[in-house]
Amino acid sequence: MKKRYVLFSVLMMVFFLVGIVISGTAMAQKKPVVLRLVIPAPEGDWPLTFKDKELAKRFNERAKGEYIIEVHAGGALAKLPEYFDAVRIGAVEIADGPWGMYSFLDPRLGVIELPFLFSSMGAVTAASKPLVTIYDQLFQEKFNAKGLGMVNTGGLQLFSTKLVKTLEDMKGLLVGAISPPAAEMTKQLGGSPVTIMWTDFYESLQKKVIEAVTMSSHGGLVMGMTDVCKHLTIFHGIAATNGFSINLDVWKKMPPNIQKILQEEVDKTVDWFNNTVMTKLGDDDMKAIKGKGVSIYIVPKAERDRWEKLFISSNEKQIASFGDFGQKVKKVADDMNKRYPYTERGMY
Repeated sequence: MKKRYVLFSVLMMVFFLVGIVISGTAMAQKKPVVLRLVIPAPEGDWPLTFKDKELAKRFNERAKGEYIIEVHAGGALAKLPEYFDAVRIGAVEIADGPWGMYSFLDPRLGVIELPFLFSSMGAVTAASKPLVTIYDQLFQEKFNAKGLGMVNTGGLQLFSTKLVKTLEDMKGLLVGAISPPAAEMTKQLGGSPVTIMWTDFYESLQKKVIEAVTMSSHGGLVMGMTDVCKHLTIFHGIAATNGFSINLDVWKKMPPNIQKILQEEVDKTVDWFNNTVMTKLGDDDMKAIKGKGVSIYIVPKAERDRWEKLFISSNEKQIASFGDFGQKVKKVADDMNKRYPYTERGMY
């Protein structure tokens, strides 16, 4: 009887040890959940792609192999117009792109890009966090996505083959515009908008299909607008922002600790990027643009006020048409504009 007991104990110990080995092997072979993050900026761009690479690095270290972020820059995996739907259906897990350009999917997405909604770069930067809360509700209700964070990439300026200082200079100017709000802004300023993806701006300017483009100063520098345009007019017509959004199903499946890590690292990325834009990027870009032989003209407040007045009525109508959503965005903008009014440096 005793021998049987000893034999049974030995067998149980063997089974136990084998179970541990099998379990450990299975755990070791378990693959991490991959989060594919797409960004339209090209590989190597500083600070746009750089910020996402650093985000991925920090997140991957903290997630310890349970989840990993892979960054796909410059149109890899999905083209910019596809980003919103790609996240919604899970073709990619995370996108870092301009939310306002997707107003063709829901007009409310374009509120943030209403012309002259913000008085300065500082106002946009300060508004970024409260705006995420407002947009996140819309994303979850309609687009199977969650908004994680927003960065200020610089207001839309005008790179042109002709010098533009006043409204009169805008008359009839053929201007490439990436989104409906940008096209409408160009039209009301007296120009002739041509809807073109920003990736096609360079070639269109080369072929003289257009005479100017609306882009952020940094975007124009990175995309080579300084090679085909010899004038830059700074007027901060539309807030240029990028936002991080993640597929809602993917988010809900994440363990709470992974959700916490991801949100913390996105917040850190947003803070770093916005601080970089406000304290370093603008000055560096202006220096680099001048070095390319491009003239820079900052529209003074009195002239910019003339431009802004053209949009007061239409902006109010659009905001009213969006009901509570529009009013929430307007309140954030109004509050931040009081804190950060026009200054020449605030235009870029």
